[in-house]
Amino acid sequence: MSFIVPGQGKKNEEVIGTRAGAKPLTPESTTPAPVEEPPVVEFAGWSPALQKVVQDDFRRTSALAGYRWKAADAALVDLVGGLDDLLDLAADRIQDTEPGRSGRQTRKASPSTVEVSFDEVADLLGIPADELDGAIDDAGRPVRRSRADRRTAQRAIKQLRIQLQQVEVTMDHTRLTPLTGFIVRLVLALGTAVDSQSASQLATGNEHLDTLIPPAVGALAAFALERKTAALADAWHEHEPATLAVQTHKDLLESLTEAKPTIDTAAAFRLLVRSARAWVACFQLDRPATDKLQYWQALDELPDASRDDSLQALRDRLEALAPPR
Repeated sequence: MSFIVPGQGKKNEEVIGTRAGAKPLTPESTTPAPVEEPPVVEFAGWSPALQKVVQDDFRRTSALAGYRWKAADAALVDLVGGLDDLLDLAADRIQDTEPGRSGRQTRKASPSTVEVSFDEVADLLGIPADELDGAIDDAGRPVRRSRADRRTAQRAIKQLRIQLQQVEVTMDHTRLTPLTGFIVRLVLALGTAVDSQSASQLATGNEHLDTLIPPAVGALAAFALERKTAALADAWHEHEPATLAVQTHKDLLESLTEAKPTIDTAAAFRLLVRSARAWVACFQLDRPATDKLQYWQALDELPDASRDDSLQALRDRLEALAPPR
């Protein structure tokens, strides 16, 4: 499936299958697609690496759709470089999730922490619901994990780098697509907890939640990395893309409706997680690049929407940009 190019998902699957020797091209499938220029991606809330990944993925999928093999392979090399940079960012963010207090102190945190749900974070990271009991406690909070688990996560990141190197050597576009999706989801999930636009930076201070959220998200990220390098099933891919886009969009609008200018940490975290889920769901759709950029532009403005009128205006814009059913 194509991430970026509209209406080319099926065609790209045929092209990639042909390159892998799986099946021949039909005469109907060899009609070249028009060459599209990569979109200009300049959003204040995006890291340079994420902007580069979006642009390079567009170049790659556009070239595949047009059967321009050399251009597609050149874009693959650039995309691998951007994903490697994103893994650097993920490694830094996992390090930043190290708990500042002992596990005992965290467990004694305010009862208000039960208001924070990490189920949507786990789903974004591809963790199946039937495995959550090993990562989330009965109160709905991720189980505390040791620093050794963080080191395991760092080793898993190294394994992902090796997989990217293998993709670059073999020019395996089929293998690169799910790797791209997972790495982007990993970085966005971690960004809800430790980025400059994380919940603790955007909301009215809550010492208990500010202490709980980063280690919790870090624990889930570490668990997801272990599963990925063990080649276990990614539950995120169980969702049908169009259905997922509609649901994540609906959830985001619901959170925006409930949001207030004096938003608390729990509400801010839920809003950021739902924004990340909607971002990824949009990334996976076969929609024009201009439509995706408009949607992402609105999401990028979310952290600065701190007044009732700006929150309502942002919600109205997003509602008008609803993904197709």
